[in-house]
Amino acid sequence: MAQQGCRTVDYKQDLLRRDPELAARVMDIERFTRQQQKNSSTITTGTTNAAHNENNFSVITIPVVVHIVYNNAGQNISDAQVQSQIAVLNRDYGKQNSDTSRIPSYYRELAADCGIRFALANVDTNGGTTTGIVRRHTSQPQFNYDDAVKFTSKGGDDGWDRDRYLNIWVTNLSSGVLGYSSVPGCAKPNDGVVISYTAFGTMGTATAPFNLGRTATHEIGHWLNLIHIWGDTDCGDDYVDDTPQQSAATHGNPGGVIISCGNTPYGNLYMDYMDFTDDAGMHLFTYGQRDRIRALFAPGGFRYALLSSTGLAPGTTIGPLPGEPSSGGRATIRLQPNPVIGPVWIISSDASNTGAVLDIFNMVGQKVMTTRITGASFQMDLSSLPRGLYFIHVNGDSKNSLKLVKM
Repeated sequence: MAQQGCRTVDYKQDLLRRDPELAARVMDIERFTRQQQKNSSTITTGTTNAAHNENNFSVITIPVVVHIVYNNAGQNISDAQVQSQIAVLNRDYGKQNSDTSRIPSYYRELAADCGIRFALANVDTNGGTTTGIVRRHTSQPQFNYDDAVKFTSKGGDDGWDRDRYLNIWVTNLSSGVLGYSSVPGCAKPNDGVVISYTAFGTMGTATAPFNLGRTATHEIGHWLNLIHIWGDTDCGDDYVDDTPQQSAATHGNPGGVIISCGNTPYGNLYMDYMDFTDDAGMHLFTYGQRDRIRALFAPGGFRYALLSSTGLAPGTTIGPLPGEPSSGGRATIRLQPNPVIGPVWIISSDASNTGAVLDIFNMVGQKVMTTRITGASFQMDLSSLPRGLYFIHVNGDSKNSLKLVKM
């Protein structure tokens, strides 16, 4: 079974039929996205390789709740299997996957760190503690892509607030469906991703050739407003400039140059996560896809509210990924208060942080302020900054950053 098991396109058409106003919301999001992409391009011009300048971006961590909706014990996957999937997402969206080495040399420079990380929620919707994993037994032997799994009244499990969490439902999907995703702009109760229990994570019930966690990587790409790389039609448009056109989906795990739609000399980008290649053949998101994803989190963007989510307790870290730098000074630097109305205190518990440079960036990647740590604590005046979300990079490291909300 190839990854035609993604049913997001069919599901989107069903949503559009059920919700006549959805098409207008989707168009509004697309207009906003294109404007943000244009702004991002303007901000980074003047660098040697402007479109590939990753230092203008800060890591966004998304709280995740996994709803395991099972009919029998075999479908009730383990916590370890869930955690294996979260690890895959963090590697894939952070360009820390070891199989980037399999990207052909002529496409290797397209591979991007999207600056997105995922963590199982540890604060629930009522402010209580949670593991981020919810288990619900159902009398339903299987579910289709009609969203029944998202509602307790239909045998599934109600989702949590989409403005604070990414909802993932793991269940037994019918007719060989591997997964599907909601559309940015859809109604709140429908928002999230549904994955077959046989294509989730890298152990337990995960079944080859979809046992490397890439179905969730793919479907969450849709949730983050990415389109199939062939644009869902012959030589279609996925609204990303650096992905070559191709005529149709790819299946299996191909190699070499495959030409279609006149995309010479290098052909189809079949190793992209938004194709239908087997898990073992998927290796990258491009910089254009990264920019499209991150536009959702700009002020006014559809997923902007997630940046202020209360789904993770203060101080929660996801730990360094394999090959990713450790948190360094970040663990010993605090902001107080946060969110803040007036000036903010920078508090350092490590004397070695003295002299460290703090660069402050807004959500579109513009550096708006720079200061240095002068001692164990000092106040920073934020009066010149408008309300919004900011990221403070420590010593120029975009992966070593602190989130600051100015009210």
